Amino acid sequence: MSTHAYVLVVLRTLNEPEERDYVVALRQKGYRIEFVNAEQDPLPVLLTHPPVVACFEYDYPDLQGLTDLRQAKQRAASVPLLMITQAHSESLAVWAFRARVWDYFVQPVDLARFMGVVGSLYQLRSLSPATQERKQAPDVANRIPPEARLRCCTSGSSQQLQLERAISYIEQHLHQKLAQAEVAAQCGITSFQLSRLFRKLTGNTFQGFLLERRIDEAKRLLANPRTSVTDVCFSVGFRDLSYFTRTFQKHVGHTPTLYRQTLYVQAPAIAPDPMPVHRYEKLTPTYRPLLASGSLQDQPCPQQIST
Repeated sequence: MSTHAYVLVVLRTLNEPEERDYVVALRQKGYRIEFVNAEQDPLPVLLTHPPVVACFEYDYPDLQGLTDLRQAKQRAASVPLLMITQAHSESLAVWAFRARVWDYFVQPVDLARFMGVVGSLYQLRSLSPATQERKQAPDVANRIPPEARLRCCTSGSSQQLQLERAISYIEQHLHQKLAQAEVAAQCGITSFQLSRLFRKLTGNTFQGFLLERRIDEAKRLLANPRTSVTDVCFSVGFRDLSYFTRTFQKHVGHTPTLYRQTLYVQAPAIAPDPMPVHRYEKLTPTYRPLLASGSLQDQPCPQQIST
């Protein structure tokens, strides 16, 4: 199997692809770039025209997109894979490395580290023919993280996609002050249209949904006894500890401190799940979205490498 001196970018993104900084950096170093769009299967290219490295780029990874990566590693095991994602979780990173990705990057990409990794792979695959040998397929029992199963289908209606964008933006900025108009602008709609969208698809108002999401996240963080109540308050977007305490007690029935104590009274022998998945019970399954992160010097790239 010969390795061609180019980098393959496999796009598994919801939004229109942009000229990413890492793509610009690769071109400046002399690497040729080829793209596989979201509707295309990357396997034919990986098997017949193997690149130096294949970069699987995601915004919010879904079940099909992660399945594509795993199948690529199983069928074209000799091709190193890099995973680049906007949405990040601990369970997603663990899954990626168990799927045998070479490295894992969260947007915005650390360009120095990224280029170092690509340069190392270029040298490794050009100087060591043994790296072209077919390797054992990764463990197929590596289960895809459950949050990936919650993403709306990309072939759905425009309203489904707009809701997914809105909730994904909320997840990324939950610790900040969020205005309805700001979220609506991210979806390309008006604040009024966003309000109607939430009422129609979630049965809740935008502000009601945001508040419930913050309370749910606060409950998750309170399961960690090393996190102070004050830190939890600011981490979920509240700016006043007294208001946070009153609001939490109104929705949960306990103050944050008492709620934390009940966790250990009810289940003292069971450690809290560090990364639970919130499943938005008010959403139907169709609308449950994703929730929500010392190398060799890279060298100029020739036209082709043969082994």
